Amino acid sequence: MKPRALVFAISFALLSAGPFAVAQDTASTAIGPSTSASSSSVPRLVRFSGTAKDLDGKPLTGIVGITFLLYADQQGGSPLWLETQNVQPDSSGRYSVQLGATKPDGLPSDLFTSVEARWLGVQISGQAEQPRVLLLSVPYALKAGDAETVGGLPPSAFVLANSAQGNGANTKNTTATASSATAKNTPPPANPNVTGKGVVDYIPMWDTTSDIVDSVIFQKTSEIGIGTTAPAATLDVNGKADVRDTLTLFPKGTDSTLAINGTTFKVDQTGKVTFITGQTFPGAGTITGITTAAGSGLSGGGTKGTLTLKVPAAGITNAMLQKSTITLNANTAGGLTTPGAMTLGSTYTISLKPCTANQILQYSGTVWNCGNAGTGTVTSVGLAAPVSDFVVTGSPVTSTGTLNLAWNVAPTYAEVANAIVKRDGSANVGVNVLYATDVNAGDTSPSATTIFGQATSLTGEAWGVEGETLSSASNAFGVFGNAPASTGYPIAVYGQAANSSTGIGVFGQNQSESTNGANFYAHVYASAGVGAWGDGGPTTGNVGVVGTADDGYGGLFVSSGVSYSALAAYASNANGGIFYAINSASNGCSIDGSGNINCTGAKNAVVPIDGGKRIVAMSAIEAPQNWFEDAGEAEMLNGSAVVNLDYDYTQTVNTGLKYQVFLTPYGDCKGLYVSNRTATSFEVHELGGGKANLNFGYRIMALRKNYEKVRFADHTHDMDAMKIMRERAKTGAGHPVSHDPVRKPGLSPTALTNSIHR
Repeated sequence: MKPRALVFAISFALLSAGPFAVAQDTASTAIGPSTSASSSSVPRLVRFSGTAKDLDGKPLTGIVGITFLLYADQQGGSPLWLETQNVQPDSSGRYSVQLGATKPDGLPSDLFTSVEARWLGVQISGQAEQPRVLLLSVPYALKAGDAETVGGLPPSAFVLANSAQGNGANTKNTTATASSATAKNTPPPANPNVTGKGVVDYIPMWDTTSDIVDSVIFQKTSEIGIGTTAPAATLDVNGKADVRDTLTLFPKGTDSTLAINGTTFKVDQTGKVTFITGQTFPGAGTITGITTAAGSGLSGGGTKGTLTLKVPAAGITNAMLQKSTITLNANTAGGLTTPGAMTLGSTYTISLKPCTANQILQYSGTVWNCGNAGTGTVTSVGLAAPVSDFVVTGSPVTSTGTLNLAWNVAPTYAEVANAIVKRDGSANVGVNVLYATDVNAGDTSPSATTIFGQATSLTGEAWGVEGETLSSASNAFGVFGNAPASTGYPIAVYGQAANSSTGIGVFGQNQSESTNGANFYAHVYASAGVGAWGDGGPTTGNVGVVGTADDGYGGLFVSSGVSYSALAAYASNANGGIFYAINSASNGCSIDGSGNINCTGAKNAVVPIDGGKRIVAMSAIEAPQNWFEDAGEAEMLNGSAVVNLDYDYTQTVNTGLKYQVFLTPYGDCKGLYVSNRTATSFEVHELGGGKANLNFGYRIMALRKNYEKVRFADHTHDMDAMKIMRERAKTGAGHPVSHDPVRKPGLSPTALTNSIHR
């Protein structure tokens, strides 16, 4: 990293009757002239400016504590001097301070006695120290009374060159004298160390440490030109200019703040902009008035204030319209008579094509024509109906007569043998047993129940709906529910035990019921209801509930209860595992029958940092034995201390066995050691009989009670059950079985009506 330099301005005045005095613009007071260098008072303050920002780079406002530190090196080392000041930054975070202002004597003068560099470090409260910057001239001027040079140059380098050099002469004087009797207005003597030549009225510049040449700045009377020898204003720049920060203009009187020569464009002293002819603000202009043309049908307008346009009370007339008629023509097929062109506001009639008496309009397929209606004679009318349901009498009628149709058994919604089924006033029907190849029911009402089964018996093994399939295919279903809606929250199958607090909404069982299925509900959960229950049956390795997904959660459990967890696992065998989780790479965790958590990976705590922008893992410390730790801090007096073990901690560990203690002194001493470890305390002493008084930290490791002899406990077979599950998954992976139905359920209302079979 390149060092950054802080450059401070120093002003020097050469006095004819004595040594020069230094005035620093950052000090609280300026140094006046003196006849003795040893009696000069040099300011002990140095001005420093900077910008205060928070960790996100935003400017800090309000009172901010900032510490300033001086170092001998750019990196490392201890500070030679420091102070902390309370700073009030502006809205952009910029601030300015005087280093040494908090000290009675300001900055120590001996900090700058040598030629060594001094580096300034800045640390905003709550942040790390910023990169150090190099101090240059001003701080070393604190020792100006002892200095023989300024910035490596003699004092003569800071006086004006003689007038001969300003005229372009190359003459160099070889001597310079000073007289105490010289008048105040006498020009300073020629300096033999200043050389160079130049053109009159050019501002000189140093091209080397000992030679002066012309700069690009030219001064004519009170006007200065850059790149021009004929300045036409106080400052005349011939060329491009860049302003790296805000450009603020201060107009004088009524003079324009900004103007472009040769044009009418200007910004006056109030900020008003005058554009060149024909130019306005982009996308905008000036409206001077609104007028309405004769015959436009509009009225209103004006040249000032809020203007209103309106349609006159008489409305828009046809004369105001460009086209005041519409044309209605009949198509080529005819059949209608149309008026053709129609004037707006008038009444017209559209009529059918006229025909003669007793004729009708007939469409031939291409045109409408008038024609006569067909005629004929009916000689007989007959009626036929299924004899199983109807009795027909009076058929056929050949001249006059009556046809009669009667039911064998009148239709009813009740359960009557041989009766045609009809619906009651609520559109319900009742049947005893319904046999059908297919039964489809449909209802388009918002709250319809298309199929409802109810077993009205209050005792016994009554079933409201029973579905059965004899197929062995994986996509054959005894009962199938389908909710094809693409919006909302459709449910294909819904089970509810509405009136029992110990009921079961949905119960799924493989083979016969398992012993756990019978005992668990009777002895463990008989006082609570269950929404969905899955029972794997008595066969070893069966699964009660399986949840699968391709790119989602295989199972999701949600609970808002305070006393109940969202997910609970219960092993009815005291030695059985409680929980297993594994992925396809055999990585996972288990909770065994003793409550131990065993994982193939690390055990981490995830912690947010950087204001929550990142989350990092903090890994747990692992050991082959069950160690419990405690830590604290104590005070040593006269080289010794007694530390009592925390009573709660001693109840969790076996302090009757040897435990380990690790010490950290917080001060200078010969070293610490532990003695007299008892079940309730231990002693700490300084090595070599020392008598130090200091604080120290301690860390204790003791074996957990009832686990003292456990070391490298064998858990080789903990994952056996998970391995079996993984192997079963591999076996099934080569022979996927689909449960998707091949035939798609659901019929349209029309198809539904035609598909009901009795």
